[in-house]
Amino acid sequence: MGRRLGIIVGANSYLDPAFRPLQYAENDARALAQWLVNTKGGNWAPSDVQHVQGAYATRELVESLITQTCMHVAGPSDLVFVYFAGHAFLDETSGQGYLALANTHYQQPSTGLHLPSLAQQCMGSSRASHIVFILDCFQTGRAWSMQRSSPYDSKPLLGPTILNALQQVGNRLICCSCRGNELASESGVKNLGSLAYQMIVGLCGPVIDPTSKQITLQRLHAYLYNSLGEQQRPQLFGQEHTPLVLVGDMPTLISPQHSGPLSPAFSPGVSEAQPAQSVSTGSLATQASRYATATAQISPTKSGKLALAEAEQQSNMLLSQARHLIQMQKPGEAFNCIEKVLQIDPTNIDALILKGQLLGTFNRYEEALYVVELVLQFDPQNALVWSMRAALLTNTGQNQAALQAIERSLELDPNNPETYAIKTSIMDHIATLQSQGNSQRLTITNKRGGPRSFFIGAGIQFLGLATGVVGAALPILQPKLPIAAALVLQSLGLALLCVNAARGSYLHGFARLLFTLFTSALAAIILGVVAILEGVNKIGTGRIYLTVKGNPTLLVPFLFLGLWLALAAALPLLLALGGFIGGLVLGVRRKKR
Repeated sequence: MGRRLGIIVGANSYLDPAFRPLQYAENDARALAQWLVNTKGGNWAPSDVQHVQGAYATRELVESLITQTCMHVAGPSDLVFVYFAGHAFLDETSGQGYLALANTHYQQPSTGLHLPSLAQQCMGSSRASHIVFILDCFQTGRAWSMQRSSPYDSKPLLGPTILNALQQVGNRLICCSCRGNELASESGVKNLGSLAYQMIVGLCGPVIDPTSKQITLQRLHAYLYNSLGEQQRPQLFGQEHTPLVLVGDMPTLISPQHSGPLSPAFSPGVSEAQPAQSVSTGSLATQASRYATATAQISPTKSGKLALAEAEQQSNMLLSQARHLIQMQKPGEAFNCIEKVLQIDPTNIDALILKGQLLGTFNRYEEALYVVELVLQFDPQNALVWSMRAALLTNTGQNQAALQAIERSLELDPNNPETYAIKTSIMDHIATLQSQGNSQRLTITNKRGGPRSFFIGAGIQFLGLATGVVGAALPILQPKLPIAAALVLQSLGLALLCVNAARGSYLHGFARLLFTLFTSALAAIILGVVAILEGVNKIGTGRIYLTVKGNPTLLVPFLFLGLWLALAAALPLLLALGGFIGGLVLGVRRKKR
């Protein structure tokens, strides 16, 4: 049973303003990827579907994903499915087609994905049984209008070389749709582009074969061709020699060189395909000849193929050159050398490791991680690659996964001091993050100035006032109690009032100063009420005079009561005012915010 390998790419926004922002491209890519891996949808293995969108959809990453999947990952019975939603343009000088990624510049076509080169490298040399590209593109640039044969023609994007090769090679297909151009804007349904919406609608039911429960590209194309208007109508180029099954049981396939020439009766020329209605049969010898000729057209070769020894020698030379360029502080040129090595030998471990290291130095961590994961598929016992993975995961904030990776590296090579240094660095980083998190939580927990803090301060203020009043009145009400107990209560109450008033006004400002003014006024009112009730103003005849005259020992307690209430009214207010001014001058409350 073969695998279905998907690469789904969508980009709405671009660095170059020459590419107008799109509305639905990323939604289309996301929706299709989700449908493919959904158990009630395509039921593809999630690990076999790569979804890239937005700013991550760079030319380097997308080209690497497609190339590595087609050239190495895909096996003889596998299907490779590539969906691209975004801008496409033609080089105004050469007229060749390019896919625009997030970091593409229109005036610099080399920053885009060169479609003829991609087709030559991936379609011509891949072992996959089927490869299909679905290009849902907005046609950007003036060159389109000079090469179109119809308002929404997509053939200029492919060019005659690809079209002629696809006509001869079986099971290599490209399906194009016009998302928009200078004549027509992007259109959508329910927040999806028209093609993606109809595609998902069809995949959910109308396209399913009622007998086999399979969904084939042939049935999907026929449905879309009849469901969409002229602008989005899919233009299919290439021939199916065996059914391309998107969903359902995949047929047992044999290699194209030995398969029969069964193919849907699409248009034999380079014009867009109509829904197939019949099949034709030819001789095996003729089919093998056609396949060999087309493969020669579509595959990059050097006198047919590089001899193994020559290829290895050239790879080693390029790797040595790349290492020298790295030492000369020329990483860009080194990267180009490494790419040349990988074109010769996509599974060259040394080249892939160097590529991952360079991508990491360029801060392109996601691309570097992809390369590292690819190397681990070839060589899971490589301690250096596990260390690279740990460092990259740390840089992307995945600290626990990084710790697991570095532990794996130490299992494979326990005597490497650099690996221990990386582990120490990761653990320090985790500890720092935890410390910062605890500090933030502590700051939040101890955040001052809220209602809870205010009511706690008010409670302390009332407690201090009550404690002091009780301590001052105790010798009058209970003369037999030790005077020390009264003094302790008075001192404690006054201390609570003063400290709380000063601290609260210093840290929290005017609200606490205002509350201190209230408690001071309350102490003054108590003092006034006691003085009036005891007849202090009636010298010689007031009740307090008569009481003291009858019991002279009460004179001192009465004096302490009056003195304490006077202090409680004045001293906390003065300290609170000082604290308020001090906090204002030092900017304490501004820092707290």
